[in-house]
Amino acid sequence: MLILGIDPGTADTGFGVIKCSRTEIKLVDYGKIQTSNKDSSSKRLDLIYEQATTIIRKHKPQVLAIESLFFNANAKSASAVGQAIGVIKLAAAKKKIEVFEYAPLKVKMSLTKNGRAEKRQVQSEVRKALRVRKIPRPTHAADALAVAICHWQETRKK
Repeated sequence: MLILGIDPGTADTGFGVIKCSRTEIKLVDYGKIQTSNKDSSSKRLDLIYEQATTIIRKHKPQVLAIESLFFNANAKSASAVGQAIGVIKLAAAKKKIEVFEYAPLKVKMSLTKNGRAEKRQVQSEVRKALRVRKIPRPTHAADALAVAICHWQETRKK
């Protein structure tokens, strides 16, 4: 099974693709979708949608695992990220790919057994789980891989 993990954002959206069986996972691809703050919000959302569609077309994942919105003090930022999540879900829906959402706390708990783990600790666990020498960069890509790994771990429980 191929899982596409997404760490949504409007400036940078991380993505990571893993291939998994019941007992192991393998890194396939990772990177980020980057937009410019000089562009309008609608142009940025269009770019995120188009790039997400391209990634889906290239890898043909069976599922998409996305980090759900973390509500912080900045409502404007949360709204923009929510819109990015919406266009990514639309890209998946157009290709009939099932979407699973995971809260940041759940992702951290899944990888580190600590829901309050620091970002660096989560990234270190991603590196170990994928058996790669270096933590995948940029950080948004490593976070997206963490979401994909979280989904893999959740499906193994069933």
